[in-house]
Amino acid sequence: MKKIVTILDMVFPEQIIFQRRLKIPTAIVFFLFLCFLFSVVATIIPVNGFIAYDWVYFFSVGNIPSWYQPWTISIIHFLNYPILIGITCAAFSMATFLRSVNRLSAIASFLCLPLIWVIFLGQIDGLALFGMLGLPWLVPFALLKPHITFFGLGAKKTYIIAFFIWMIISVLIWGDWFPAIRDFNTYYPVSEWSHNISLGWWGVPFFLATVWFSRGDMDMLMASGAFVTPTLLFYHLLPLTPAVARLKPKTAFIAVFLSFLTLSSNWLGPKGWYLGWTFIVWIWINLAAKRYPKIKISKWVNRFAG
Repeated sequence: MKKIVTILDMVFPEQIIFQRRLKIPTAIVFFLFLCFLFSVVATIIPVNGFIAYDWVYFFSVGNIPSWYQPWTISIIHFLNYPILIGITCAAFSMATFLRSVNRLSAIASFLCLPLIWVIFLGQIDGLALFGMLGLPWLVPFALLKPHITFFGLGAKKTYIIAFFIWMIISVLIWGDWFPAIRDFNTYYPVSEWSHNISLGWWGVPFFLATVWFSRGDMDMLMASGAFVTPTLLFYHLLPLTPAVARLKPKTAFIAVFLSFLTLSSNWLGPKGWYLGWTFIVWIWINLAAKRYPKIKISKWVNRFAG
């Protein structure tokens, strides 16, 4: 029995991502205040279809694509664009605050492309980040966009248990909803999307090389999981982006620069999207260098950090 406990402790060490913690009542009040503030500010954004395209033509009219989880429409029903942006920015702010090691690093995280892109599209990845903040209780939100959040659930045993409990509940409520996702990928393969930068089977070796070193660290697990997620559009990286606040200022601003390299597709063609991987790899390497200072990789990373 002791051996089993020891193995579990090795696989699920205590979470190490947060620099600071908030008591639950304080966190709720803080979040609600930020949500209200950002929602008010978002009312000045022109929701015209060019801005907030996904919100205007999909979510706001209940046209939820078949590959979204069946509980998505139940949540979206209670939202409008300002509230969606309010939740997104409030969740991002709290996630950044809890992780930040330096004010400049925190500012850098807000300048990264995934946050800007999610706001511009009116996408719901901010709800997934909100769910990651409230684990294990908010696991349904975390799974609204599971592309990388799914792997972050591996940070603690309680998160994994919550995942399986919710899967059982979801099947009891909505029936066997999994084939809808499978059938969509059959008739409209995401591999044909030019901006899908998932690596497919090529990512497996990189995942296997990084996942063990990522255990217990939600951010590192999400970065590692990105190597094997079947669909990865760059704005899906929003839940990972607050990890930039954990870096030293110089490396944080390098991450900002790298996050925009994916837009080189406008000049380089579809292959330019894959330069977005520099952002993911840079975050993982820097977090690994901080976590494992004795590994040689930290030497050249620290040269950039100063």
